[in-house]
Amino acid sequence: MYSARTRKLLAAATLASGLLAGMSVDRTVVTMPAWSQIGALGWAAFSRHADLGNGLFLYPAEAILAALLVCGSAASLTIESNGWARMASQLYCAVALTLGALLITVKAAPLMLGIQYLNDPVSLQRAFEGFYFWGNLRAACHVLAFIVELGALSKLSSGALSSLKPASNRFETLE
Repeated sequence: MYSARTRKLLAAATLASGLLAGMSVDRTVVTMPAWSQIGALGWAAFSRHADLGNGLFLYPAEAILAALLVCGSAASLTIESNGWARMASQLYCAVALTLGALLITVKAAPLMLGIQYLNDPVSLQRAFEGFYFWGNLRAACHVLAFIVELGALSKLSSGALSSLKPASNRFETLE
């Protein structure tokens, strides 16, 4: 049986991952295609105020929090695991995807940080294309991690509910 700690950690990790996945899908499907039509100069001007403004604190904090929560839920599950290796492997997959997204940020972040004082249109276009590419990979990791965590949370919740059922039907007729 899982502890309340594991359930709470996984629920919080799933929530944080869901927020990251939602933001990533919005950026990948809506925002970046629009910026590709407007151009790299417009993207850079906007990003200097958004990504390098409040986003400079919000995005890393949210990604690090999600990583800590999913790692914590995997560690908690591993500590209390009694034959639930399948669930643990799901969480290990979520950990790998979440940490993979953080590693991809190592490629994407310098591109974003580099536009602060960059005004050359060719260099801005390269930065835009690179950020778009790495952002799509990062988005895929966020979305897949959320899906895996949601599945694990569903299994964990159904396991918690099944433990409330009686072991046998008391009203069965004796043979």
